[in-house]
Amino acid sequence: MRVAAAALALLLCGGSVANAAATACYRHAEAVADQAIRYTTEIMVMSDTCRNETYDRFQLRNRSELVKFQELLKEHYRRTGGGSAQSKLDAFMTHLANEAALRTGTQDINQVCSVAVQFLATADTMSGEGFQQYAESQLQQHGHDYKFCREK
Repeated sequence: MRVAAAALALLLCGGSVANAAATACYRHAEAVADQAIRYTTEIMVMSDTCRNETYDRFQLRNRSELVKFQELLKEHYRRTGGGSAQSKLDAFMTHLANEAALRTGTQDINQVCSVAVQFLATADTMSGEGFQQYAESQLQQHGHDYKFCREK
């Protein structure tokens, strides 16, 4: 199960979160939220690409967590200044979705969906604390890509 998720992550992400983390410091909770939003976006794109309803179920099941993560990112955008936090969040999420769609669009859809089966199955059972823990684990893997604020 983890091997399939890792394979999908490599296939889809092919890199780091450095672009998002390069300019402003992140608090720990904000970086976790960033990872959660990235994961949710991958679920959305894979569900759409593979004509699967996992994203709809995931979003309904994790509504409160998703709102919390979005609020944390909006707080990050407010703290780092310039413009509407909601507009920045919307632009970030759109950017992530477009990147993921472009990556999958250059690959054979059958291959993408065969790799995505386990990824989507895992997402289809994840909720609440499990979602939080997954985002935390992703931060552990990608934490080196973030510039962290000194928290007092």
